[in-house]
Amino acid sequence: MAEPSSTSRKGVQCVPKGAPLSEILAHMKRDGGVIIKNLISEEDVDKTNDEIKERLAQDVEWDGVFFPKETRRANSMIAVSPTYTKTQLMNPVFQAICAHFLSTRHWYWWGEQRKESVSKPYVSSCTAMEIGPGAKAQPLHRDSFVNHLWLPEITEWDDERDQNRETEIGMMVAGCKVTKENGGTAFIPGSHLWGTDRETPPRVQDTISVEMEKGDAFIQFASTYHGGGSNTTADQKRLCYATFMVRGYLRQEENQFLAVPKEVARQYDRPIQEMIGYSLSDPACGYVEQLDPIYALRPELLGEVRPKDW
Repeated sequence: MAEPSSTSRKGVQCVPKGAPLSEILAHMKRDGGVIIKNLISEEDVDKTNDEIKERLAQDVEWDGVFFPKETRRANSMIAVSPTYTKTQLMNPVFQAICAHFLSTRHWYWWGEQRKESVSKPYVSSCTAMEIGPGAKAQPLHRDSFVNHLWLPEITEWDDERDQNRETEIGMMVAGCKVTKENGGTAFIPGSHLWGTDRETPPRVQDTISVEMEKGDAFIQFASTYHGGGSNTTADQKRLCYATFMVRGYLRQEENQFLAVPKEVARQYDRPIQEMIGYSLSDPACGYVEQLDPIYALRPELLGEVRPKDW
């Protein structure tokens, strides 16, 4: 595989927006995550910030320890912010990374015919998270616990062996300047290689802080150990947008079919509708009346379409 750039800073590695995809993938395989500078324009981030501010203000306090009481969230981002949906969720670099690591290909016998199916990734969750002053750090965790992912320990990534190792990929886009002091994500580089059955928990002293400028994006495997950091400032609020993609045959963390009303989903173009989940996961997962679910959302497309072999 391509070698990561030797000019990257120590800790979480950074690449420019126009970096070759091969270099970005190499950082992911080695470290479990990478920052892409200026992936989203400041103008689009500001538009998104404006579209979700009312939803953030309406959030209620979390009942538990995962999100500190000083945290505010805006869920169902596809329903709340068209700018977020078009510029972050559908960002071509993010989508290319997810397609590379989360597309599932298998062949099978259909009588005497050998067929191949490709299950493409789709949205798992879309959330804005604002960490206010005084918030304590999250416990270090793997987001792939949602998928019941159990991993063996490995020393380095192997393309052939590990092509189906990951279940989700997350992207954190900075809605403001993100620092260690205002709650930058604590991240353990290389922890995606760890086995699930390690006898000792992840250690805070092994983390680095993910610091970003507005519009930077931190993309990571869901198997990395990480957590929102403490906000030790007196008056700063750390705002980030978290987008997770999951393998197409797995259940979404945030149920997009209920989170995004049909009348809102119909306003988007078909690629976004398919990303929400209005598409088949080949060969036959997710049908409605044995047809692609896009026709349940957009019956005007049905025409003479009839159920058919997979």
